[in-house]
Amino acid sequence: MSDETDKRIEPVGSPEEAMGPVAGRIVVAPEVLATIVRQAALQVPGVARLATVRFGPWALSPGLRLRVAEGHAQVDLALVVRPERSFREIARQTQEEVARAVHELTGLEVTAVNVLIADVEVEERGASEIPGAVR
Repeated sequence: MSDETDKRIEPVGSPEEAMGPVAGRIVVAPEVLATIVRQAALQVPGVARLATVRFGPWALSPGLRLRVAEGHAQVDLALVVRPERSFREIARQTQEEVARAVHELTGLEVTAVNVLIADVEVEERGASEIPGAVR
């Protein structure tokens, strides 16, 4: 074999190291942020759905408002919850999960997740099976 065929290209490392920083902007659409927030909130045990409350003219969808500026995000959520856990626990876990998901997926620093428990979803119960019960 000749010296030419023995030469191999060795990897430099990650593509970023090989190319250096790439100029340009990365923008995440507000609708994408809303989807991230909605999905994170709905994963929390005890959250039934987002409420149909509107948070002023800048609400992206019922039950959700986002404000983003200079790499920081603030989230307002209105939830319908199930009474299977403490409302405080549900709200606190929702705050944590939403902040984590937004930060991990977008890099935005979440400064606040405000939670409004707007309603409680209670199971409908049929007629009582107890003899003599008032209906």
